Amino acid sequence: MHPAPRPRVTATASAAAVALLAGLLLAPPSAAIPRPTTPDPTPVAAGEPHIADSAELRTWWHDDAAPTTDPIDDGQVRQSAFYDARVTASSDPDSSYDSFVYMSVPRSGNDKIGYTEEDGAEFSSAADLTMSWSSFEYSTDVWVEVTLRTGQTITSADQVTVRPTDLGLEKELVDASTIRVKVPFSEDGYRFSVEFDPQLITAYNDMSGASGVLTTDPDGNRAISTEPQNSMLVFANPKLSPAEEERTVPTEASGSVHRPQPGTVDDLDTITEEIVYFGPGTYSMGSTYHAVLPENVRWVYLAPGAYVKGAFRFPHETQSQFKVTGLGVLSGEQYVYEADTSSGYQHNVNDNCHVTCVKMLQFESSTEQQTLDLQGVTINQPPYHSFVVYAHEGETEVGVENFQMNVDNYKQVGSWYWQTDGIELYDGGRMKNTFFHANDDVLKMYHSDVAIENTVIWKNENGPVVQWGWTPRDIENVTVTNTDIIHNRMYWKDVKYNTCIFNSSSHWEDMGATDRADTTTAVKNMRFVDTRVEGMTNCAVRAFALSNTQNVEIDGLHIDEWNKLDASAQVSLLTRHADSTGTKVTLGNEVVDGNGLLLHDYTVGTVPILKAGDNWSSGELGRLNFDADTWDSWNATSDDQATGPAPILNVNGLQDGQTSTSRTLPISGTTDAKSVTITVNGIDTPAKISDGQFSTTVTLEEISNRVRVTAVGDNGVINAQRFNVLAFGTKLGSLTDPSGDDDGPGTYLYPSDAAFNPGSLDLTGLDVFEDGDTIRFAVSTAGEIRNPWGGRGMSTQRVNIYLSDRSSSTPAPLLPGTNTSADGPWQYALVADGRNDTSRFGGGLYDADLTKTADVQLTVIPNGTIVSSVPASALTGLDLRTAGYQVSMFSAAEDGEGIGNVRPIYSAECWQGSGCPAFVGPYRGGGGAGDWTDTNPERDTDSSDSNAYDIISGATSQAHVMNWTTGSVVVPYVTLDSTTTLPIKITPSIRCIAGRAFVAVRAENTSDTPLTITLSTPYGSKTFLDVPPGATPYQSFATRSTSVNAGIVTVTTTTTGDDPTTVVSHSPYSAHHC
Repeated sequence: MHPAPRPRVTATASAAAVALLAGLLLAPPSAAIPRPTTPDPTPVAAGEPHIADSAELRTWWHDDAAPTTDPIDDGQVRQSAFYDARVTASSDPDSSYDSFVYMSVPRSGNDKIGYTEEDGAEFSSAADLTMSWSSFEYSTDVWVEVTLRTGQTITSADQVTVRPTDLGLEKELVDASTIRVKVPFSEDGYRFSVEFDPQLITAYNDMSGASGVLTTDPDGNRAISTEPQNSMLVFANPKLSPAEEERTVPTEASGSVHRPQPGTVDDLDTITEEIVYFGPGTYSMGSTYHAVLPENVRWVYLAPGAYVKGAFRFPHETQSQFKVTGLGVLSGEQYVYEADTSSGYQHNVNDNCHVTCVKMLQFESSTEQQTLDLQGVTINQPPYHSFVVYAHEGETEVGVENFQMNVDNYKQVGSWYWQTDGIELYDGGRMKNTFFHANDDVLKMYHSDVAIENTVIWKNENGPVVQWGWTPRDIENVTVTNTDIIHNRMYWKDVKYNTCIFNSSSHWEDMGATDRADTTTAVKNMRFVDTRVEGMTNCAVRAFALSNTQNVEIDGLHIDEWNKLDASAQVSLLTRHADSTGTKVTLGNEVVDGNGLLLHDYTVGTVPILKAGDNWSSGELGRLNFDADTWDSWNATSDDQATGPAPILNVNGLQDGQTSTSRTLPISGTTDAKSVTITVNGIDTPAKISDGQFSTTVTLEEISNRVRVTAVGDNGVINAQRFNVLAFGTKLGSLTDPSGDDDGPGTYLYPSDAAFNPGSLDLTGLDVFEDGDTIRFAVSTAGEIRNPWGGRGMSTQRVNIYLSDRSSSTPAPLLPGTNTSADGPWQYALVADGRNDTSRFGGGLYDADLTKTADVQLTVIPNGTIVSSVPASALTGLDLRTAGYQVSMFSAAEDGEGIGNVRPIYSAECWQGSGCPAFVGPYRGGGGAGDWTDTNPERDTDSSDSNAYDIISGATSQAHVMNWTTGSVVVPYVTLDSTTTLPIKITPSIRCIAGRAFVAVRAENTSDTPLTITLSTPYGSKTFLDVPPGATPYQSFATRSTSVNAGIVTVTTTTTGDDPTTVVSHSPYSAHHC
């Protein structure tokens, strides 16, 4: 029994959401989406329809039409409630004919049936989107009249846009609600959208959480896309030539024919004929049946005017030639999302339903040569994949071979759900003259010798437009020509792996992993010509190379404009992944050999993007942020770019990645250019040039500042140099920590998955800065900070910084989930976490009562700095210069994986797979105390071990204080080193004497006054009185062991006299084994 239909009215609201699940971009629950207001449509005009059936024009109609957005009966065809269409042949201007306008609505006007989880239709349903379309056949020039029936009016043909706009179709205003569009005859036909300005709505990202959620509310949100609330498509299908008709329209001479009668069709599994012929009429398979055709069936034909509610599976591999042809409609509107045939066609509840869920068209391939002709049909409202081909050896699924496809004039509409992707063409496949409304990967380029041309795409949220990734592949000789993306709703504010116009995704098994490549595979000779993106989009190219790659050309990529998200969300990426041995795949050299990645005539707006120019980089118009080791593997060129020698440009002193001690930065250098401009974060400052010298001063407003120095020669050729300059404010002090001690007490192991790259959890220091009314805490790590799961700059790290006035030494627990205490109570705890903003202990500043008192602004610099900024007013009652600090590095976990969003560390045996689930080793730490369990919130049988991989412990031995086997883990507070110039030079070293390790320390007095110097290590301390300037006290401390863990030497110096000054400084030493 279905729940009662939900009234579709503008006063109610629904929910939408966004999450990364099973390698697919899926959604988290959203705030209510305000419904755009659309006037009620006028009733459909009464009277008999006037349809055409001549050599020049053919239209059709359905008498069982239901012009509503509510659920309809099985025997009805949903007619557009918003548009009418009429067609007139230019040769007979006095005769106008009705053309039926179909309509698709999200979930067929129902609520979710039998499930509550996200299905991808949240935004479309909440925003009351619909998609109407009309098809006809023609062999001469025609005029198509489209009437908007909402009562909204226009006064000019300029208030209607026909997309793709490059078609340049002629328009005429008929009346206040009707437009005429002239459609010349073309053997390729036309597929276009007719868009009335009053119908346009804008989707916004509400900027919540890691990714944001779509809404129609503009207040405080970022614009993503603008499209008609009720869209209207026109499919002008060319009349078939006699040869094409013979090939695609069956007759009795083509073989035995089964002709179902309109109405219920649920008996196709045992028919004996070769061809299934659906004539004009409405057919319904119901919500609990789809046709599993017997092996004798090789051809399904849907005549113009046939509307078949159902799906077809060809489960047998015996046929050498399959055909699905005709201008009829195959609609999945009766099925729920992911209708699982193994559970009565109810919504799938398993991890996936790759095998068992209904696909609109499903074929079985053999190893022998097979062909498929897919021509003319319209697929409406797929409940899952619209098209698949499988192959098996026994019960084992294997790769498809020798399955050649010819696809022509295919249309796909109403793809509201996730995973409603486009068509995968196999080796030798050809596709032309198609339209795709899709909510996943559209053009799937996984095979060789494939050619695609003349594609119109309306892209929803999920997946990219063109995809050739997900796993290592051998691909060669691919050509895609003349692609129009007329709308897209890709909206993520974080950097996803499988999105953009062009994409080669990271591995489907683990999208954050970088070790799933195969250096024995190769992708080469791919060419994409004339790709036009109308309106806004999120990004151009993200290629995570899993195979050796060469000779990929994107020639003529035009993007109207970027959406209104930050530039950091719009970057294009080019990254080489490695195999399990760490060997990276290779990319061809484009600069020298011309066989890498070429972006030729890539434009944004009307501006060509040039590598030899000043606009390609991540914060610039081109938004290209390709890895440094791919520099010679790509180029961006234009037919119109200036030529000749580049001007000389030498910049004095400026280095990429440097930290400025001031927010004003002088820049100077030499040049022979006509002009020099300094650009900081997009703001231009002209530099004065005199006698070949240039100089100016700029302001650094941000933490990470993009500085570009651009010299332009008399010939128009550009020489540009780019720098990233950091500016944090005035340093209050620092802490240091040795590298290589990210093993807790000496036994901890990283999760084995490549997302946890070496050194990424290894603390090397903390710098504290005062920047106006903001305090910045900059934590450094030994390894790169990557972002495998799309957090706010980081995914795997979770930094805790505890601040104490050191008024007591009574041990106090740190935040929940840490399994750690500190040597005294703390007043504030700062949490830096890139993924758990909405969680109880997500990123923020907490007081001793565990109350979140302030938000933390998180800035992540990928080469190894995590900056947490809080208002100075939030840290009252504490002197940051003298406070005690405890800095701990944990790994971030999602809710439910442990307490407090801290990833647990389990025993080495559990980590190795003994008695614990398979996910523990790849995604949890090892070398601790307990095993995984689901019987407590900690998900850990023993919480006596700390979950910190590294702490800053000063002169105290980290291995000692974190050894849970000798007692509770109580970690020390340490104080900042002063920014005062150190009066000594510290040189620690490890010596081996008779197989025993000694920590040796030298401390030269570099001041001009005598000092009292105390050398402190975990193995003892020594004080030297009245050390004269230039003298170097030395002490060797016995460890009484054959090895020494990494640690810190603390040196305290005090001046002599009546007003002594004390400075405490630290110097790390590395682990060593004698």
